[in-house]
Amino acid sequence: MFLSQKGKLMNDIKQEMLELKRNQELIIKLLTPVFTVSTVAKLADRTPQAVRDWLINNTEPEVDFFKKDGKIIISKEVARKYINARR
Repeated sequence: MFLSQKGKLMNDIKQEMLELKRNQELIIKLLTPVFTVSTVAKLADRTPQAVRDWLINNTEPEVDFFKKDGKIIISKEVARKYINARR
């Protein structure tokens, strides 16, 4: 009985550590001044196409996102809004 409780406790600790790591990665990404479609897609666990479609339908070009060097750059506020809405 004690071993099964210990195993469950270890599993819980592992899960908490993984969640902390994910949160740490998210915080680092949110502090990044530039968000690309692929970065937002990865953080929101969506496809880049889903992010692009959402941008086209729900935001204003040249205000909320723009193209630079062949990449779509998303404003920090819009990136945060998309990521939080998809969690």
